[in-house]
Amino acid sequence: MWEPAVREPIAEAYTDALAHPDDAARSGYLGMVLYAHEQYEFAEPCFLRADALNPGDGRWAYYLGRAQVYLGRHDAAADSLRAALRLRPGYLPARLMLAQSFLEAGRQDESLALYQELLETSPDTAEVQYGLGRIFAARGELDAAAGHLGRACDLSPSFGAAHFALARVYRDRGEKEKAAQQLALYQQDKLGWPAVPDPLLRDIVVLRTSTTDHLRRGIDLAEKGQLEEAATEHEAAIAVEPGLVQARVNLIRLYGQLGQVEKAEEQYRAVLALDPNLAEIHYNYGVLLTGQGRTAEAADAFRRALELRPSYAEAHNNYAYLLMSSGDLEGAVRHYEAAIESKPDYRSAHFNLARILVNQRRTLEAIEHLEKTLTPEDDETPRCTYALGAAHARAGHRDLALRYMREAFEKASARGQSDLLLSIEKDLRALEGIRSGP
Repeated sequence: MWEPAVREPIAEAYTDALAHPDDAARSGYLGMVLYAHEQYEFAEPCFLRADALNPGDGRWAYYLGRAQVYLGRHDAAADSLRAALRLRPGYLPARLMLAQSFLEAGRQDESLALYQELLETSPDTAEVQYGLGRIFAARGELDAAAGHLGRACDLSPSFGAAHFALARVYRDRGEKEKAAQQLALYQQDKLGWPAVPDPLLRDIVVLRTSTTDHLRRGIDLAEKGQLEEAATEHEAAIAVEPGLVQARVNLIRLYGQLGQVEKAEEQYRAVLALDPNLAEIHYNYGVLLTGQGRTAEAADAFRRALELRPSYAEAHNNYAYLLMSSGDLEGAVRHYEAAIESKPDYRSAHFNLARILVNQRRTLEAIEHLEKTLTPEDDETPRCTYALGAAHARAGHRDLALRYMREAFEKASARGQSDLLLSIEKDLRALEGIRSGP
């Protein structure tokens, strides 16, 4: 049963289309509302009717093709998308979906030809590189597949499907370590997909009105750093369904990031009344309190989260940081280790645990942890590489120290991290001034 926020706009559009059966725009609009709420099977005949009534409007053929892709009718989708492209020849989203439809329908040669055309006009579109990579992988041309899939991942680091496909290629080439790295990146964002500007689809997206849609949009906006817009979407979800706990949990974090502490605390109290035994609310509240310098209260919140979920890696990590800051290094070590046990690739836990181990003169153990901080490649990589070089220097491994320091210098330079560059340069000069033994 549809919730009122979904049922009402669909019913209104249906009544309007029924009263004007020969109006293409009204039939098409009903299809758009149905599509917006993922009712593709019901949207398809609406788009078919709209296209038949007004075949000169390329929107309806495009929307029809998209709906047919979701329904798995790839041959029909290809026909619809080609019709749309006859009216809008350069529309990139339609060309991408047509290439995908050819590929899913088993029409590999047609798909390859279209992807190669797109490579000429849109070489920096991750979906193009991904499509070519899939085709070459299916043909056993693993080097070509790796090249295109690697490029797709470079263009869109959160492209989960591309990381997964690249992991399989590396596996088939016998490169187990590289395969494992790509699989780990896939696990971080399984559903990540690159955004391609699509004005026609945007006209549908704005019609979504369910709590799920508001929540999904809010999460997507938060991931893009659009925090105010994300908070607005979460509030819209709560307006429709006040008991939606996840939206309120997310708002604790969002309002904390926006510096709107009173609103964050209001959401915390609201969730406590709905479900006080949800570990995530106490964790998010602990993060909020930490940002305010209320460390004793934050520690209580993290401890409560851990009572409710003993394997909560993020809570272990943040509680460990508070313990480390207060001088309780042994307690911090225990909780960093617990965080890593629950989440083996937890970069900040490895990094901070290594800092403690270096200070405890357990340098070789620290090096093992720092080696696990070098991926993924991002703005944190120069700092982690520098720390690894410094640890090798402390261990007396001059050649390795120089190697990682120089690598850190190059990475920091490429990212314009001037303060870090000064520190690296100073240590490099000191290391390069030490003569090797006879």
